[in-house]
Amino acid sequence: MDLPNILIVDDREFDRILYKEYLDDSNYHFKELNDGDGIIDQLKEEKPDLILLDWQMPRQGGLETLKMIKKNNSFKDIPIIIITGLQDEKVLEEAFDYGSVDFLNKPVSKIELSSRVLNVLKLVEAQKTLLTQKRELLDLNQIIKNQKSELEKSLALKSQLLETSVVEFEKGMKEKNRKVVSMEVGNSKITNQFKEIKKMVAEAYTELKAENESSGVLRRLRSIERQIEYLNIDDDSWTDFKSAFESIESEFFSKLTRINPKLTSLDLKHCAYIRMNLDNYEVSKILNVEMKSLQMTRYRLKKKLKLNEEIHLREFILSV
Repeated sequence: MDLPNILIVDDREFDRILYKEYLDDSNYHFKELNDGDGIIDQLKEEKPDLILLDWQMPRQGGLETLKMIKKNNSFKDIPIIIITGLQDEKVLEEAFDYGSVDFLNKPVSKIELSSRVLNVLKLVEAQKTLLTQKRELLDLNQIIKNQKSELEKSLALKSQLLETSVVEFEKGMKEKNRKVVSMEVGNSKITNQFKEIKKMVAEAYTELKAENESSGVLRRLRSIERQIEYLNIDDDSWTDFKSAFESIESEFFSKLTRINPKLTSLDLKHCAYIRMNLDNYEVSKILNVEMKSLQMTRYRLKKKLKLNEEIHLREFILSV
């Protein structure tokens, strides 16, 4: 597995050596520049996964370098952590205004530098994963739409002759839509993970604010929250999930809502997971709840579906 590439831009050689020592070259691959001047040429040669950028440099400072990178469409998505010895709120505001993801004051500690770098790289990797899955989902949906359109045109002319082909095509459609549902389940898991990260950041912010309301770290925690929000995670993917699932089980949700029109989207999603034959452990992970909470949810769901105690919920769902 390739090591993440980190570009260190700092006019002081001592600081560049120190950062590499703190981060350990067994964990990362490093490139160095002693000034922001000429950074675009360096990025064209090898695009890094992260840039550590000093704010004060003799020829081209951090602010000018930051602006230059963010104006370039090829490199504007590279995460940048600003490092400076200035104790000035204006510097902090400018850094975030022009697109830095985090901010460190000198002297930099090993623990702080290592944790900030690791957190940024994890967020970036999670963002890439989510975007890749969304693109794959869109591509797959487009393939399905195109195939369906082609089949409808063909059926208008040769409906009787293509009866066997239609059956085979529908089998393929169901298989593809099962993949769509599986991808949606994967997205639900990622969404839950991001909710947990966001919750931990909020808790850290509250605790730190109670201890030191003027701490500069509070702004950094807010920056992390903005980065999570930037991922544009859809907390309620019910519409997409419903559309994909009904392409497989067209009458399933309507049958359930005829029993109880007040079933929520979460109730219906829970029933769908059972219909997909997911076990209790998988469902608890997707919904991000404990097994005890899952049992209580299913007890309430049985009540809503007006099931007798002797009827098992799973058996009923599979029979709908």
